[in-house]
Parts: sequence; structure tokens; C-alpha cells
Amino acid sequence: MNKKSIIGIVVGLMIATSTVYFVETSEELFEEQDMIKGPFFLVVAISYIPIAIWMLKSPNSSAPYVVTIAGTIGIIALYAVTRIDAGAMAFGLEHAGNIGHLGMVSKVVQVGIIIGSIWALIQTKKEAWLQTEDTLDVRK
Repeated sequence: MNKKSIIGIVVGLMIATSTVYFVETSEELFEEQDMIKGPFFLVVAISYIPIAIWMLKSPNSSAPYVVTIAGTIGIIALYAVTRIDAGAMAFGLEHAGNIGHLGMVSKVVQVGIIIGSIWALIQTKKEAWLQTEDTLDVRK
């Protein structure tokens, strides 16, 4: 699979994750009136969009992949911490959150984002290495 296809899949997964987080935002803000989780979900939903655009505009840069990997791992870790009582109290939540269907969907898709971003990052590094090697061969 070529790098363009990998990037397309990762961007599609990022858009899907944003959509799930927008749905979670509406549930938390309007149905449960949770002023902690609702805004957080909104920030996550919005933040995936410019990073996806950055990834499309700079396919040969490692930075968008690294940011995506680190940010997504951070979001998953925060999700895991808020599912336990001690973590929930640390974040000012009354009780640990249960694992909802949208939460599970978003985590599965986010694991796909991480795997795809790692794959795209490896492809980017490999292309840069091959290009450098070709440049050295031309100079000989």
C-alpha cells in the first residue's frame, strides 16, 4: 500500500473520530449538561480536523504523524484514567465513568489512527532515506 492510501485512511479515521466526539459533545452538553466532559469532547473533535489537513498538505513531514500519535495516545490514556475511581476524583468527576458504546467505538478507531500514523511515519522516513541514498549515488 502506498503512502497516499495510508494517509487517506488515517484522515478518514480522524474524521470518523471527530464525528463520534461531536456526537458525544452533544450528549454531554445538551442531555447531561456536563460542563467538563462536553467541552473536552468538543476540543478533541475540533483538534483532529486541522491536524488531518496538515497531514494532507505536508505528506513528507514527520511532524503531523508524531503529533497525531502522541495526542491520540494521550486521549486514550486520559480516557482510561477517568474510568477508575481515583482518576475520576483527580479530574473533579463525581464517579468513574462507565464505558459507553461511543467511547468504545472512538477508542477502536483511535487505535487505527495510531497504527496508520506509525505506518505513514515509517513510510516517510523510508522515502527520505531512499532519496538521500539516491542523491549520494548520483554524486559518485
